[in-house]
Formats: sequence, structure tokens, C-alpha cells
Amino acid sequence: MFFREYMVLKKVFLSFLLVCGLVFQVNAEPRYEADVSVDITAKTVTEAKQKAISKAMRDGLNEVILGISTEESVKEVNKLNDNQLQHFITGVMVLKEKTSDVRYIADLRISVDEQLLKAYMAENNLPIALSETQEVVIIPVLENEDGTTDVWGEENFWRQVFVEHHYLRKGNLDISTIDKNLGNISMVKANRVYDMEDAEYKELADFNKADSIYVAKYSLKDKKVYIKGYPDKSVQEIAIENQKPEEMVDKVIALFKPVKKSVSSQQADYNTTPTQIEVVYSYPRLAAWMSLKQILDNNTQVQDIKIVSMSNNKVHFNFLYSGVIEKLQGTLEVNGYRMVKEGEYYVIK
Repeated sequence: MFFREYMVLKKVFLSFLLVCGLVFQVNAEPRYEADVSVDITAKTVTEAKQKAISKAMRDGLNEVILGISTEESVKEVNKLNDNQLQHFITGVMVLKEKTSDVRYIADLRISVDEQLLKAYMAENNLPIALSETQEVVIIPVLENEDGTTDVWGEENFWRQVFVEHHYLRKGNLDISTIDKNLGNISMVKANRVYDMEDAEYKELADFNKADSIYVAKYSLKDKKVYIKGYPDKSVQEIAIENQKPEEMVDKVIALFKPVKKSVSSQQADYNTTPTQIEVVYSYPRLAAWMSLKQILDNNTQVQDIKIVSMSNNKVHFNFLYSGVIEKLQGTLEVNGYRMVKEGEYYVIK
């Protein structure tokens, strides 16, 4: 009788906490920014920082693309050089950094231009994933050398490492460490957290509004980190070797996988009748105009380029275009040109 009453009170209590938590919930949309870590050594710290920023921008863009598309799309975009990739980046924020004479270590937040990225992907027929940000909860468990486990204790340095990171991201995964609150403490027991039943995992996921849960067990006994995911219950492991706990975080996060709901090619809304576009371009060198013309010639939606006039490093030309103009603007911007509307003409800068 007492046990039954206890279970009823427990469910009421958890429901109350869940309702309170809903007050702070908002609809999750795909994020166009990513947090990345870099550690680069070079001849000088200036050179190391430059290389680190370039790597961070590429890694951050890759994470964003993974959140809305496939690994094949990442490979395709990575064919662009560093200068071309920079056009997608709208900001680089330093979250934390350390330097020496030849080394640069930092956590950076990379922001990506959503419209430009989507336009580029549409232009190149890269698929867009129809999925939103997925909430992931990680439970860091410490297994001592004697086989005992610790989830909530002050001695669990493994949990502290993740708490200090606050939250992490991978693609469209928004990853947070499980909160130490009464609801979670009542559900997560150290001696069985790694082997919970499906119903227990589901109750825990529902309470934390999570799409998936990962238990990361740091075993001092086996010198390994075991990662078990829910709902698929996949188990993976990483050898600790001589690495510090904080150095293991990125390796653990790398094993987390999003659940892709559906992927479809983004189709452009092409105009049935080609539109004549009037353009004025002031070029610094004739080679710049030839480069621009080649880009337009290679665009399958651009037809019949005609030069109206050309003098004093300025060319007035027009062409027929059968697509969405924002896609063409995005393609040009990736290649270093800006196409803006000024009155009845477009001006390329």
C-alpha cells in the first residue's frame, strides 16, 4: 500500500516539475551557428591563430550543414577554398582562449549566413533535411576502480567536466548535461543508470524534453569511456590512454548521432518565362570581368548574355534568367561578387 502511494506521489511530483519546465520551452529551429574547439601550433602564435580561425570556420560550417543536410553535402561544400568559405561566415566569437609563443587554443562560436548557405545549396542541388534541432541529454557516470559508480556525487570529476562546458552542439544536436534536480535524482540511480529499462529511459527523456539520451561511463577500472545511447541502445567505447577527462569530451560528442526525420532535395521555384536582367559592373581589371562572365556562362539558368556598352572599366550588359534571383545572388557572393538592385538595374560590386 505504501509503495503504491509512493509511486502515485512520484508521478504527480514529476508531472508538476515537467509543467514548470514547459514554461521555458520554445519551438526549436535549426541553428546556423556552432561552437568549435581548436588547438593549433605553428612557427608563431599569429600564424597559429590564423590557421585556427580558418579551421574553426570550416569546422563550424560543417557542423551547421550536418544539422540541415547530409555528410555528402559537407564533402561538396568542403571543395571550396578558405577564401570562398569565408563568405558564408557572419561572425566568429571567442568563448575561451589560451596562447603561448607558438600555440593557440580556443573555443569559438561560428555564425553562418542562413540565406546564403541555403541559396548555395539550392543552386548546387544539395539536399535539405526537414528536421529541427534535437535536444540531447548526456549523463556522465564515473566508475571507480572497485566497480562502484557515481552520478551525482562531488567526487564525480567526469560530470564536472561536462557541467563546465555548460552546453555543447553538434550539427542540429543541442547537448546538455542532465540537471541535478529532485526529479532526475529520483529517476537516475548510480547502480543501474547504465542498464535502465526502456520505460525508465522514456520517462527520463520525457521529463527532460529530450529526443535522445546518452550515458557516458568513464571507467577508471577499464581505462575506457563507454557511451550508450537511447533509444537505439547502441554501445561504443573509447580508450582513455593518457588523455585528460576534458580532452575526451570532443571524442564523446563525436559519437552522438542525430535522428534524420526526412531528407529531400530543395527544388527551386523557377520562372516559366525567362526574365531579362539588366546589370552594370565596374571592374578593376579586365580579368575580373572575364571571371564574372565565366561564372554567368557556367550557370545553367543564365542565357543569352549581351553586352550593351563597355567603356572606362564599366560594362553594361543583360541576360535572360529563368530562376530565383536570390540563388544567383548567393552564387555570386560565394565567388566574391555582390549583386544588388538599384532602381531598374542590378549593380555587381
